[in-house]
Amino acid sequence: MNSTPPDLHDDPRLLDAAREYLAALESGRAPDRAQYISRFPEFAGVLDECLDGIELAHAAGKAFRAPAPQPETLTEPLGDFRIVREIGRGGMGVVYEAHQLSLGRRVALKVLPFAAGLDTKQLQRFKTEAHAAAQLHHTNIVPVYAVGCERGVHFYAMQMIDGRPLDRVIRERRGDDGEPHGETTVNLRAGSTRVTITDPAPTSRGGTREAHRTVARLGEQVAAALEYAHDHGVIHRDIKPANLLLDGQGNLWVTDFGLAHVSADLGQTRTGDVFGTLRYMSPEQAAGKRILIDHRTDVYSLGATLYELLTLRPIFPGTDRHGVLHAILHDEPTPPRSLDRTIPAELETIVLKAVSKFPQDRYATAGEMAADLRRFLEDRPIAARRPSVIDRARKWIRRHPAYFRAAILILVFSVAGLAVTTAVIAREQSRTKSAYEREKLRAEEAEERFQLARRSADEMIRIADEEFGEGPQMQAIRKRLLETALAFYQEFLEQRRNDPSARADLELTRGRVQKILSDLAVIQGAWKHMLLGMPEVQDELNLNGSQRGRVRDIVQDIEPRGERFGDLLKMTRDQRDGALVDELRRHETEIAAILTAGQRDRFAQLALQSRGVLAFRETAVIQALDLTPDQRERLRLLENDPERPGGDTGGPGGRPGSPRFGPGPKGTMEKALAILTPVQLKRWNDRIGPKFTGFRNGGGKPFGPPRGPRERGPGD
Repeated sequence: MNSTPPDLHDDPRLLDAAREYLAALESGRAPDRAQYISRFPEFAGVLDECLDGIELAHAAGKAFRAPAPQPETLTEPLGDFRIVREIGRGGMGVVYEAHQLSLGRRVALKVLPFAAGLDTKQLQRFKTEAHAAAQLHHTNIVPVYAVGCERGVHFYAMQMIDGRPLDRVIRERRGDDGEPHGETTVNLRAGSTRVTITDPAPTSRGGTREAHRTVARLGEQVAAALEYAHDHGVIHRDIKPANLLLDGQGNLWVTDFGLAHVSADLGQTRTGDVFGTLRYMSPEQAAGKRILIDHRTDVYSLGATLYELLTLRPIFPGTDRHGVLHAILHDEPTPPRSLDRTIPAELETIVLKAVSKFPQDRYATAGEMAADLRRFLEDRPIAARRPSVIDRARKWIRRHPAYFRAAILILVFSVAGLAVTTAVIAREQSRTKSAYEREKLRAEEAEERFQLARRSADEMIRIADEEFGEGPQMQAIRKRLLETALAFYQEFLEQRRNDPSARADLELTRGRVQKILSDLAVIQGAWKHMLLGMPEVQDELNLNGSQRGRVRDIVQDIEPRGERFGDLLKMTRDQRDGALVDELRRHETEIAAILTAGQRDRFAQLALQSRGVLAFRETAVIQALDLTPDQRERLRLLENDPERPGGDTGGPGGRPGSPRFGPGPKGTMEKALAILTPVQLKRWNDRIGPKFTGFRNGGGKPFGPPRGPRERGPGD
């Protein structure tokens, strides 16, 4: 019988078959023993003996699991303890109120069921719980008095706490008097364990300041107890309201170290199992991967407990296990103050820091959390700070590593592509460098040309503004210089469209040139006012008596008077220029008000006809006819045509002071029109309208345009 090699007793297949047979018995089924033995013929004898022991233990366990007898029927003590009544039951054992015979005191006796004692893992956890609690002596940790085993039943005795579990307190505050469901300590990896998570409805009632301070005080007690346990190498791993007992004096006691991890180096544990209560698990604990789980998992669970104590709702509500698990791993909790605005912001900050998804973002120790809660209770600034935008971005990356990894892959491929591109660039570097130098040289030359062009344009403006006299021919040249400079500045602005500071300087100069041209146009157009005074023109425009009278007043106002001349002598040159321009603009406004729209259009045509060949100097005519440079030069030469009496003039028909109005000799104008193309000729005729033959070419009172800016007069 004992000839079987001893290593067969440790064969994992034998252990799996024994566990499977025990599970079948526990479920109430009658497994086929012969079938189990036939599956493993190589160690049939050993398996047969093992199944005998399992059946015997199962039968004894059924007797032990019978309904608990009344206290008066329990005559047999369990070691030094006489059981009085059952006060609680959980996944790791049954808790009785008991009387310690040797010392005559009430104790809480936790007993491991006989059947559970046959499971090596459950027995080891029970022993771990007893020894972990026994070595901790703290005012907020339930002390262990004794540990023992009697008649195959394992137990340990604790101090009897007259109070209520914190989960019952929460249910009472919430108005939920029912018993909790699904809040037991379980192994979520075990296939035979069924977990149900309740989803209590949150309350809409806000808390009081004292209630919030009470929550902070209770949290500080638990955090201090956990710090003590961590310093002694014990990690609880199942902190939740059901494992925190509130006594009549308002003290909170930590109990149930059934899932505690005890380490001599206070360190960390690697685990592939998910142990604990789902709703209060830290993300690393709920992940169930072989990752480091240290004392900060207790910090998270305490934060989740305080969250529920403050808001009266779980940190991640829900009835679906997978939904809650996903929320723990990936979602941020709803800020407590969005559920209850009366919760202090500092207390919310402490809780949210404790329940950070990643351990490194939580309090480094439970002691730091306890210290922050004390600061809150003492109305001092807390150490925790709300996460910044960068912190939230970093957390988002951690919660969504797939997106981050995808970005990294894209970056890697981009870098690889960049490396290839760099290699190509390096191969072409010798050629591109010389090309770059040439381009740089061209850019410098272009900048030099730009500066030279601008200096030239500025010199044109200076000469036009300071050097030219006031004769008609000089004014025409001055106007052309200013228009050329203005065109240059238009190009400068286009070239510097991406340079705001340079554009501002260019805009300033362009505005000044436009102002000079505008004033010059007003002065050069002053002769039109005199043209309007001609009876022939008034007849052509069909002016009525009122209009003729108002025009006469304007023409008379243009002629100099003695008192006005005296006023002009008292002015500086710039003041006289400004006064003259202002007066001429006023006349233009008055004339525009006198004439109807049709009369104004016809008057513009007559004014253009009166200019004769000089009309082709005007910018508007040049642009309308689209004259080429060659045409403009040929038309300019006609201004000095010997057949044109008076030669070059600035006004219609002759020099200033000339009595003549009109286009001049017929031959000169015919030569000018012959220079135009048929299209240009049609545009010209459309622009001047019907021919007017009423201009006088001689006689009449001499007059001419008034003096313009920079004209030297008496007193200059």
